[in-house]
Amino acid sequence: MTPTSDAVSWAVAAGASAQGVRTDWQAGRATEVPIGSLWHVLRVTGTTGRDALTRLQARGEPLGPVLEVPMRFTIEFLVPRCAAAATWPPLLGTRWIEHGIIRCPGPERTRSAGRRSACGRRWIVPPVPAVIPATDADALCEAVTAALVHQAERWISKVRSHPLV
Repeated sequence: MTPTSDAVSWAVAAGASAQGVRTDWQAGRATEVPIGSLWHVLRVTGTTGRDALTRLQARGEPLGPVLEVPMRFTIEFLVPRCAAAATWPPLLGTRWIEHGIIRCPGPERTRSAGRRSACGRRWIVPPVPAVIPATDADALCEAVTAALVHQAERWISKVRSHPLV
């Protein structure tokens, strides 16, 4: 499959090689895209990430690219560069990545299509530069915090319903 020029442009704007992106995506591989020039990555556990994503979608928040990494059981949100890393609260199961490389599959490798790249990664929300380049960090912080509170409430409810004797 030939990658769309919009998706290639998105990866190149972040610092990837256009030829490398095309070659990798045509072969079904994820390509290496630098982190830090346009956006940072917030990595969260799969459970928290799916819950936060559902909350963001229910509120109608615009979403930037979101990756699923099943082998790590994580979700990765692309967030505007320097948007929240310094002010993000120390939330359980979250990790900021400000520099390095992220392996990005072709835009057709999505959860809804049931397709993954050779490394197992796939998009929940593929990169569409014309829509929004990254998820708002403040909205994401609210959604992740609410997801963690919800998980804690469920855990407490289970503990209360099965007291130790």
